[in-house]
Parts: sequence; structure tokens; C-alpha cells
Amino acid sequence: MKSILSAVFGAAILFCGTPAAIGEDAPPPIRAFDLPTIEALGQAMYAQDQEAWKATDLLRAKHSDDELKAAKMHGWIVEPSSGGEVVRFIRDGESGPEAYYDVTFTKDAVPAVSEPSSRALSASELAQYNARLLALRNIDRPCSDHYNTVALKDLSGDGWLVWAVASTTDPGAIVIGGHYRFTISADGQTIRQKDALSRGCLTLNRNSAARGAAEVGLFMNHIVSLTPVETHVFASLNYKVPLHVGTADGAAWKVDRGHVSAVTMDMPGLDGFAARAIAANEEQCHLILTKPVDGTPKFFVGGEVKVINPTERGEKYLVDAPEGFSISGIACRRNDIVPAPNDYKVLLAGYALDIGDKGAGHPDRMATLQLKDGHVDFSITHGDPLSGDLDAKVKARLKDFEQKLPAAH
Repeated sequence: MKSILSAVFGAAILFCGTPAAIGEDAPPPIRAFDLPTIEALGQAMYAQDQEAWKATDLLRAKHSDDELKAAKMHGWIVEPSSGGEVVRFIRDGESGPEAYYDVTFTKDAVPAVSEPSSRALSASELAQYNARLLALRNIDRPCSDHYNTVALKDLSGDGWLVWAVASTTDPGAIVIGGHYRFTISADGQTIRQKDALSRGCLTLNRNSAARGAAEVGLFMNHIVSLTPVETHVFASLNYKVPLHVGTADGAAWKVDRGHVSAVTMDMPGLDGFAARAIAANEEQCHLILTKPVDGTPKFFVGGEVKVINPTERGEKYLVDAPEGFSISGIACRRNDIVPAPNDYKVLLAGYALDIGDKGAGHPDRMATLQLKDGHVDFSITHGDPLSGDLDAKVKARLKDFEQKLPAAH
């Protein structure tokens, strides 16, 4: 059985072997940070964004929008101060950008609004202001009519990290996609690297999340890096919801309260459900069909089906064969070679399951999962043997299947 399935489905494996993300028109990889840095950046972005909107509300309590427009105010910068930070609003002066109002935030005091004693901007302040404007002018594919900026000192250089963050006035929307990160020179004049932190626009429904993460959850696939990015941390903090993020190597992550942690399909509750839902979204499965032709059994690749979602919902795995055909097996391409927790239901339905690994950075492998002599058998039919870590995961899964199969008969 496994040799027939592998041979029939091999053409599809080869045809789909190169992910779109690494095609000729794919953008270059984004600048990578480790998880502690991603968490720290997302937390700092959120803190600065909170100060900016609080400062804006305080300034609007002092001046109407018409007065601010007449004063030619446009934008702000954020500078450290003794015991806190200052949000400095900028306006057009006779000689160029100048300080308009300051809102000072300290740990143990109410934010204070004041007019600066000197309106001249320092070289660093002017550089930050120019860097923010430069970022806003270089958004290729906007996902919103309005973008906010966040600027921090570059962690590994003399320049700036500036984010252009897509925003919305819709209280029911959670904007996940459309954000950009810019690495900008110290003088704020040159973009050293521009990173689109998503491949497209993604807005989720806040009203669904408000009904309770345990009931709904917010799940997404992320393809521009193999970990979540700082804007996921920012969004989770900003909208006060946990996010579950899947990456192209088959990993799944939880972003919650400023932190990022790995989740797996075996975990209880929402975390495990989210990991399985993310894997289900990425799997590509087809029926392997058979029928006699001139008295000889022939095999064919049939229509597209799903495995992970249907086996999540039901006790039995049910699929129908087209008229005149019988189902010989199911062949899937996934981001992980390790069988999913409910794959044993395919075996109970009488089918073998071929799994091809399309995960980013993974070796080209194909395996067959089937019942053999009353036991669950998993064998590599194409590609390198499993690494020690993967072999241990597969053996643990097979042991779990063996325990479930008698109860399921």
C-alpha cells in the first residue's frame, strides 16, 4: 500500500516542492531578532503608543483640533527624561520643525502638559522626527488610511528602528497585517532596511474575541519569519487579547501579555486547539482513488479533502468516493512530518495516510501511516531518516494511537 500511495502522489509532491515564499518574486528575509528582543520591542512599542495617545488627549483638552491645525502641528517624538519620557509635539515654525508642547510622563506623577522653554529641536530630536516622516513616506502597500509611528533607538547600531503601524477607528477591528519596520540611519535621512512584517493586510474581529478566548480564539498564519514579530506582541497588548500564530516551519506560538511561547497540538484547551487549527489551515490533502481498468486496478489522485479539521470534530472520518472509484488512501502535504493527534481516525476508516513535509527549512520527506498486522506503522518512503528528536515525537504519537485504537473499535 505505501509504495502505491507514494508513487501516485509523488508527482504532486514534486510539483509543490518549492514554497511560494521562496520564489523569485519573494521579498528578502526580514531583519531577525531573538524572542526576548521581540518581546522587549513589542512591549516598548506598546508603552510608547500608549503615551502618545494619552498625550494627544491631554493636548486636545487644551486646544481644539482646529486650533492645532492652525498652529501647523503635525506629529510628535518621544524622548527620555528624568524618571520617565516626554512626548514632544512638533509644529512648523518659521525656520522649520520646532517644539510645540511637551507632555511629561513620570512613574509616580500625573502627566504634565507644558510649553518648552526653547522650541529648538536638538540634532537627535530632529533626526527622530525625520525618521518618522521618512517611514510614513515609504509604505508600499498601505492597509489603512491612517498609520501611527513608533521610534526606538536601534539595538545594534547608531540609528533608529521606526515602525509604521496600521491603525483603525473601528472599535470592532484588530489590525494585524500591514505594519512595516524600518531601520534608519542616525540622522533620520536614509533607510537601511525596510521590512514588511506581513505579506498582506489582515484584520480580525474584536467582537468575536470579546466573547471569550476560550470559546473563539484568534489564530493566524505568519509567513515572513519563523517566529512571531514584535507587532504581534504590540497587538496582543494593545487589543488585550491572546494571539495564536503559526509559522511556515510547522511551529505554533502563543502571544499573550507581552510574551511569546511555543504551543503544540497536544496541549489541552485553547492552546492545543489553536495549534491544530493552524496546522489544518496549511495542510493540502487529496484522495487516492482506485478502479479497475481493463481488468487491472489503476490508481488516481482524486479531489481535495481535509483531515485535521474533520477528525477534530467527529468520532469517525468520513469521505465519499466518486462514482465508480474506491478510496485507497489519503495523501497530505503539511508543515510537519509528525502525524497529527487525530490521524488515527483515518486508519480506523480503513485508509492509509501519506504525509509529505513541506515545512520551511525541512528536508524533503514523505511517510506512510497505516495499520499493519493490527498495529500502527509509520515508515519513511522518501527522503532522509528522521532525526532523533523527530523520531521520538513520532514514536510518542504512535504509542498514543495504539492506546486509542482499541477503545475506538
